[in-house]
Amino acid sequence: MMKMKRWNQLIISLILLLNSGFLLQMILSGHHGRILVTLSLYLTIWIPKVVRSIFKVQIPERVECVYLIFLFLAQFLGSIVNLYASIYWFDSFVHFISGILTALFGIAVLVWFQKYDHQSIAFNIFFMIAFSLMVASFWEFFEFTMDQISGGDTQKVIETGVADTMKDMIVACLGAILVSIYYGFEKSTRKKLFFYHYEKEFGCKYE
Repeated sequence: MMKMKRWNQLIISLILLLNSGFLLQMILSGHHGRILVTLSLYLTIWIPKVVRSIFKVQIPERVECVYLIFLFLAQFLGSIVNLYASIYWFDSFVHFISGILTALFGIAVLVWFQKYDHQSIAFNIFFMIAFSLMVASFWEFFEFTMDQISGGDTQKVIETGVADTMKDMIVACLGAILVSIYYGFEKSTRKKLFFYHYEKEFGCKYE
């Protein structure tokens, strides 16, 4: 665990260093279109530690590492470096991965609220997909709000109307469905594969 914790600290340091470099470049160049999303990274990067501290919940270091890598892909490379604009498939790729990760995170939420029963396969699948769609919706709310404040167009509303927003949510849903199908397969066949070890990270016990 200590080794993974050091890796997370290293990743946080690198992301903050790169983000600060881009922030300085934006200030000096006078291009402030993405400055708010750049500043927001200083807050979003600490979410796992804040959740641990305030809500006293168990977040395995491996889960935090996955979150940090996703934050680097989605917020730093996608929104700040603006790979969403320069690589046409990058946005869909990130949203697909987000669907997978947030579905996995849905299991963690159930565990934290002591509502997880590994035998309730249908309910768990429903919650994984629903939780993933909720997160995708809130992300679109966040992008819309940032666009309204900064005058940007990260949602490509001017170019595509609601098409880009709907595509993002559909792709995220497909990612959640994919991981949920695998979850159902592993549970129904009683194989001790990915989810068995993932659940043990959160201290789940089996009868």
